[in-house]
Parts: sequence; C-alpha cells; structure tokens
Amino acid sequence: MKNEEGFQSGKRRFLVLARVGEDSFHREWIGDDTTPRNWDLQLNVYAKDHSLSFDGDLPTVFDYGTKWDSIARHFKANPELLDHYDYIMLPDDDLRMKSADISRLFDIAVEHDLTMAQPAMTHDSYVSHEIVLRVPGFRLRYSNFLESMACCIKSSYLRTLLPMFERHFTGWGTDLIWTMLMEDPAFRAAIVDEVPMVHVRPLYSGPIYASFAKDGIDPRQEVRFLTGCFDNYPKFKHVYGGWLTNGRRVGDFETRIRNAIALLRIAPGMQHPGRTAFKSLWLVVWAFTKAGYRPEQLRAIAGTEMALLGLGKRASVEADSVSDASATRDPIISGLEESGMVTPPTLQSLNLPG
Repeated sequence: MKNEEGFQSGKRRFLVLARVGEDSFHREWIGDDTTPRNWDLQLNVYAKDHSLSFDGDLPTVFDYGTKWDSIARHFKANPELLDHYDYIMLPDDDLRMKSADISRLFDIAVEHDLTMAQPAMTHDSYVSHEIVLRVPGFRLRYSNFLESMACCIKSSYLRTLLPMFERHFTGWGTDLIWTMLMEDPAFRAAIVDEVPMVHVRPLYSGPIYASFAKDGIDPRQEVRFLTGCFDNYPKFKHVYGGWLTNGRRVGDFETRIRNAIALLRIAPGMQHPGRTAFKSLWLVVWAFTKAGYRPEQLRAIAGTEMALLGLGKRASVEADSVSDASATRDPIISGLEESGMVTPPTLQSLNLPG
C-alpha cells in the first residue's frame, strides 16, 4: 500500500473510499461540480499504471490486494479517518451514481440514525440479490441484508468490522452477517430506494475471480465458514418495514407486499425472470408467516473465529445464557495476531489483483 502524501483532513462529514481500477466510473460521481457535496472522495487504486489520472479530494492510495484487506490496511495506516468522518461509503468502481444521490444517501443515514445503508439497485443492473432492487414509492426499506458493493457504514461500527475484513479477504459471506453483528440491529440497516445506483458489469467477471480459480480458492467456503460461526443465523434475507416517499412509516406486512408486487411487475424484463418472480412469491409468504420478524444480534458459537474476535454476542458456556463479548474483543484480537491463529494466506503468495 502506498499513500502518496499522507492524510489531509477536510471539512466534510462523510467519506467515499472507492476501490478503483483503470475503467472506474468514479469520475461520474464527481462530474457535477454545480452541486455541493457533503462527502470527500479518496481512491484506493489497484491499477498498476500510476500515470493514469485519479481524481480525489484526499491523496490517492495504491494497494494491489483485494478490496477488503486493502480497506483494513488503509484504516490501520490512517486511523484518524475513522475519527474525522461520521460515515464512510465503500463502493466498487463499476457503479454509476450521481454526486447529489451520494450526498442524499449520507443525509438519510443520519436522519434515520442508521448504522448501515446502501443505495437501491436499478432494474437494468446486473443483480445478485433481488431484495436490493429499487421499489417505487419507498424512501427506504429496513433489511437484515446489505450488499458489499456500495455499503455506507457508520465509522464507529466500521472500526468493529475491520478485523473480519482483514482475515476474510474474498469478501464473500461478510455481507450476510454484518448487519446483525451490532447490538440491537433492528431498524439499523436499510436499502435506500430514494438513492439509485446502476451496476454495469456482469457478475463474477472481474480479474479477482480468475485469480481465485487459479489459486484453488473457493469463496463459497468463506460463506459456509462465516455463517456457520453463529447459532442463530437467519438464512433468509428479509425486509421488515420502511418509510414511503410521502413520509409514512410502514410495517413488515405492507413492506413485503409492496416489495412483492414491484418484483412481480419487473420480473419479465429481468435477466432471471423466474428467480425474480420466485422471490416475489416468498415475500408474499413471509408477509403472513414472518409477522413481527426483527433481526437479532448474532450469537457466535464458542470456539469459532467470530467468537474469538468478539463479533456479535458470544454464546455462554451455560446453554441458557448469552454474554456480550465486546469487552474482551481487543485482548483477543491482540492474542490472535501474536499467535497467527486465524491469519489467512498472504496476498503476495496468492498473487491476487484488485
């Protein structure tokens, strides 16, 4: 990792730290200089050609690891960023967004006191999870799942997640659990439908996936490993309430029915129409069978890596009680770093591009 100048503090409250290469769309995000921004842009670059122009408000950083371990290294080298900015957004470089929309995302996160938020995906995007598709009429929908593609995270919570990013460099599986590692996670994470983004590149097409195959790495094992660390992992992606654009708050039933209708309407034009319609059906079923659902903090099974890192709650030795492991997190992490118990293979040995 190379930081060309060192951190220079700005006056804005929010930071967009973008992982970018030669074909990045980040220039569109800052293309409108007539609209004031409430966020600074810093680029974490995996492009090998340093002669390319990389525009940002803070010094450009060059790091040739993967997204998540590079982010962990960046904040380890620049911890003052976490103190200076209230929220930090971590977008990929294959997203089309507008400057004003990104500012609006931060404003909504503050207004609704969210710990995590993400823009909703437009219907013409390449989509992995239909739950994040934009639903007309909503400002936001509360969800137990947010994708890793462009998540906005409160800085204090991001600090808690960094040890996980450092050890799980593929990024797979972390977005299945990160909304539920916080204390009292209900109504703290949301898909913001008022703010759209377009994902423009086909799924699983980047050079990182070729490197996984070359080095015999199966990211799906990361998913199984991370979700298997908890005894109350919910397995399904739920929306359970939201706010409409007219300012009315709605509950889980109405949110799911509206979401189901929206998916059913767009299903014929989607890349996977059957899958989209099937998700719509499940939302209708859950509207009746999951009434009152609220995400709860995940409980890490004793002896698992997440328990050792102190993420979520740690299951007590006594079967009928649960204890908060946050107080023991720092000494546990120090011990793990010294012993190397959960250190992943080095990026140099894997030769992974960004």
